[in-house]
Amino acid sequence: MRQSLWVLCVVLGFSACKREKAEPAATPAEAAQPLTAPPKGEQAAAAPEPGEAPSPGAYTLTEEKLEAYVGYQRKLLEAYETLLKDLARVKLDAGSGDPMAEANATMRLIEGKAKAEEAARKQARLSEEDVNGIAEVVTAVIGQRQISQALQLDEELKKLEEMQAKLTPAQREELAPQVAAMRERVEELQKLTEVRATYGDANVDMVLTREAELAKNYQDMLSTFGRR
Repeated sequence: MRQSLWVLCVVLGFSACKREKAEPAATPAEAAQPLTAPPKGEQAAAAPEPGEAPSPGAYTLTEEKLEAYVGYQRKLLEAYETLLKDLARVKLDAGSGDPMAEANATMRLIEGKAKAEEAARKQARLSEEDVNGIAEVVTAVIGQRQISQALQLDEELKKLEEMQAKLTPAQREELAPQVAAMRERVEELQKLTEVRATYGDANVDMVLTREAELAKNYQDMLSTFGRR
């Protein structure tokens, strides 16, 4: 019961947050493409209803662009792996030596990272606008799917409903609004309601055709940056 109530608090927190912004924060996988979110009021006003077209100015995904982006992500992962290995070697070699020499070496590695990202983008034949636009949609879709899977909210909702059924009529009535709110939030997360309202059904469905690969890239990027 304690676990179920904890998850309920998390979900209700999500429900409150959804009125403030429509998409999740950028993940480490997209850190190379910083995005500036519009003011909260503009987000709410611009987001259409689910099933409609994406917000004005939203990026439109194509199968070819998404295919290129998946490859771009893998190239970035290779570059970041190399970067982290080189950085570790520089620190080991520097030891207690000249701090300036270590700082200079680190700056060269950072510059190499930027060059590797640009090379990966050009190899994938993607513009900076492509990378930023695709990253925004992919981050929103895959990020929310990962959250939903990690929290296993459908299972927690089932447990909460089973617990509610064992309460007295008065207790069930008292808990009913919270259970209903959780049920609504679980459905929204599973159907990606908010993401669809922001980016449109076509974009979301396109991302879901490559969900397995994009999710793997997402997890690999988290793992890579987690070792920093």
